[in-house]
Amino acid sequence: MDKPRLILVNRVYWPSTAATAQLLTDLAEGLAARGWPVHVIAAGDASTSHNGVTIHRTGGSDRHGGLFSRLVNYGRFRREAQRQLAALLQPGDVVVIMTDPPMLGAALTGLATSRGASVIHWIQDIYPEIVTAHVGAFAALPLSLLRARRDASWRAARACVTLGEDMAQLLREHQVPADRIILVPNWAPRELHEPAAPAAIAARRAAWGVGDKFVIAYSGNLGRVHEFAAVLDAAERLKTQRDIVFLFIGTGARFEEIRAAAAARGLDNVRLLPPAPRAELPAALAAADVQLVTLKPAFGRLVYPSKLAGVLAAARPVLFVGSPAGEIAQLLAREQCGAAVGPGDGARLAGLITAWRADPAHCAYLGRQARAAYERHFTFESALAAWEQILRAAAKGP
Repeated sequence: MDKPRLILVNRVYWPSTAATAQLLTDLAEGLAARGWPVHVIAAGDASTSHNGVTIHRTGGSDRHGGLFSRLVNYGRFRREAQRQLAALLQPGDVVVIMTDPPMLGAALTGLATSRGASVIHWIQDIYPEIVTAHVGAFAALPLSLLRARRDASWRAARACVTLGEDMAQLLREHQVPADRIILVPNWAPRELHEPAAPAAIAARRAAWGVGDKFVIAYSGNLGRVHEFAAVLDAAERLKTQRDIVFLFIGTGARFEEIRAAAAARGLDNVRLLPPAPRAELPAALAAADVQLVTLKPAFGRLVYPSKLAGVLAAARPVLFVGSPAGEIAQLLAREQCGAAVGPGDGARLAGLITAWRADPAHCAYLGRQARAAYERHFTFESALAAWEQILRAAAKGP
C-alpha cells in the first residue's frame, strides 16, 4: 500500500534541544528517510523544510518563563495547532499527537477523526494526573473534568503508544482497549549508538577536573518529578571520601534548589554543570563511573525517565532512586545493570557507591550489561521499525 501522509504535532521540534523535540525530530526524519511524507506542526516562526520534513510553525515561542507565561504559551499553541491542523487535514492522513502541551490530544483528536484521519497518541507524560500528584487532592474535581476529556480522546484513537508497562496499565484502567495500547520505549539519542572513544572520555574528565575520582553523575533535566533527597544525603555521608564526586549536569526547575542545598550542607563533593551539547553526549555520559536516574514514586506510572536509555547506551551502571518495586527497578534487576534504592534511603545509596568504588570489576560488568540492555530494548532502529508497523496498521483504518 502507498504510505499515507503523516502529521506529527508537538509544541517543540528541531532546532529545540528539549527532550520531546529531539525524539520527534529523530522519528520524523527517520520516517522521511524511509519514504513517508511527513509534516510537523510545532511552535516557532518561519515554516520550512528540514531533512525531508515539512515544518508548519504556529508562531509564538517554544520557550517559556514562569507559570503564567507557560499557560499562555500552552493555550496559544493548542489554538494555533488546531488551526494549522484544520488547514492541513485530508481523509486518510495519520495524525500523531504528543503530550506537550498537556491535553493536546484532547484538543485535536475530535477534529482529526471528523476529517477522516486516524489518530495515534504518543504519550510521554500523563496529564492531568501529574498535576494532581503535585498539588494534591484539592484539585481533584476540576481535574476530573479534564481527565474525562483526555480518556475520551485516548479511546477514540487508533492507537496509544506508551513508554512502559506501568503507563500501559494505567491506560487499561481507563478503559482504553488493550489491543490499541502499544509499548515502544523511547530510544537513546542516535549519537550514542557508537560508544565514545577513550580519548574523548579522557578529555571530558579532564575538562571536569575530576582526575581519578569516582564520578557519580546525574545527567539531564533537574525537574519537579525527580527525586534528589537521597542523592544529597548520600553525598553528605560520603563527603569525607575525597575520591568520590557527585556531578549534576543539566538545567531545570530544581537546579537552584539543589545548588542551595549543597551549599547549605557544605557539600564540596557536589558540582553543578551545564548540559552537554547533544554531539558531545556520548563522552559526557561515559565519562562518569556511575549514572543516576531518579523519579518520585508518585510519578512512577505518569513519567518514564528518557535519560535511562542514554545511560544504558553509554555502558554505565545505573543507580535508580525511586520506587524499589517499580518498572525501572525491575528492569535493572532483570538486566543486571544497576540497583534501585528508595527515595529516602541515602544510607543504602552511599553504601552501594562505596561498594562499587571498591570493586572495579563488578562496576565494569554492570556497564557491559547496561550496554546489552540498550541493544535489546532501546535502539532507534528497533523503535523506528515498531513505529512503521503502527503507522501501517493505522492507515488501514478501523
